[in-house]
Amino acid sequence: MSTTELGVGYEVTIDRTFKAPRELVFDCMTRAEHLARWWGPHGFDVPFAESEARPGGRIRLDMRGPEPFGINEVHGEYEVVDRPDTLVMVLRAFRGADGSWGIEHRTTMVFSDVPEGTHMRMTTSVLQASEELLPALAGMREGWSQSFEKLEAVLVALG
Repeated sequence: MSTTELGVGYEVTIDRTFKAPRELVFDCMTRAEHLARWWGPHGFDVPFAESEARPGGRIRLDMRGPEPFGINEVHGEYEVVDRPDTLVMVLRAFRGADGSWGIEHRTTMVFSDVPEGTHMRMTTSVLQASEELLPALAGMREGWSQSFEKLEAVLVALG
């Protein structure tokens, strides 16, 4: 179920081309030391990252924003890890005081070779969202886009 309305089923698709080989782009999406360098919008960093890139493997990123944001733990699992073609993961964020998650989404990334380097199509589908976090979904496209801008700089540095 895909919808443009904020809430369950809300979907964001981003197509982007990176000037780097597919294997390197894929590794930057799955290796903790790389994820920590680009995850999150501008002004955010990741002081803690772990990633076990295999089906059923876990991922955790502590995304730290400027005040008043603080640290938001992102937890998830990899569903599909087919290097360097496809990556599917379910991510949860904004844990409430009762332990429930404010947002849960499935992110699918498909990578292909293009003359300029690597084309990536990323689709994120919201599986669950609390009422108070619905406004945050409106910034999902911009957040991912800014993260990928940061990834481009990491790819240049690694290249």
